[in-house]
Amino acid sequence: MKSVRAVTVIPGVPGSLRLLDDYPEPAPEEGPILVEALSVGVCGTDIEIIEGQYGEAPPGTDHLVLGHESLGRVLEDPTGTRQPGDLVAGIVRHPDPMPCPNCAVGEWDMCRNGLFTEHGIKALPGFARERWRLQPRFAVGLDPALIEVGMLLEPTSVMVKAWDHVDRIGLRAEWQPRTALITGAGPIGLLAALLASQRGLSVHVLDLATEGPKPALAARSVPRTTPDRSTSWTSNRTSSSSAPARRRSCWRRCARSVPTGSSAWPGSPAAAGRSTSTRAR
Repeated sequence: MKSVRAVTVIPGVPGSLRLLDDYPEPAPEEGPILVEALSVGVCGTDIEIIEGQYGEAPPGTDHLVLGHESLGRVLEDPTGTRQPGDLVAGIVRHPDPMPCPNCAVGEWDMCRNGLFTEHGIKALPGFARERWRLQPRFAVGLDPALIEVGMLLEPTSVMVKAWDHVDRIGLRAEWQPRTALITGAGPIGLLAALLASQRGLSVHVLDLATEGPKPALAARSVPRTTPDRSTSWTSNRTSSSSAPARRRSCWRRCARSVPTGSSAWPGSPAAAGRSTSTRAR
């Protein structure tokens, strides 16, 4: 019986991370498109699953294959949707089978009943295995030029969705944005800054780091970005909560993620004991 190498965890069990040499070959039921894995991104979600904070194995197994930021090359597609050699990334979230009103119209990133599944996170095997399969509608084709960065499609989709919501809110009235303030120069922050720069905005990135790769990455990858290395994260939270009170007519704030606990800024959902995440799947 053929098998593949795969990076797995037992959800809820810290320290269960393993590289298995004999994980089952992807089943045909997963989809007709067979893909050879090229790259997999690792983000905070993966770290939290490895730490046992959450995650859900597929039915009938104790192991969850990690990996939701994917890039692969098509090996075969009997449907003709993709051609052998095509670069693809897999859509992470699948709609619930009910479906809820949002999933029924293709908005499964806004699923209302929580019955969705997600590759490498919730009840679907992830992409950190040598080969994986996809249904045609969940295979996103990429230009061959993106072979070095294609695994960033999923986190980029997070920020595309965030900008979409910013636009929908801002365009309820006359709005001519000129400046974008990005708090945090991690991968998501840099992607947010890149998209803001592409929109022609004057971009400012604030981060705790005063040295290391972050300032150089911001300056090199987003030429119009001005890293402000003198502003701490604490003062960022203060400014982001007070600025809307001073200029409510033009300020738009998008929280990609909100810290929980006492560190949350005043008036945020987290201050009321909740956390918020805008994640496009």
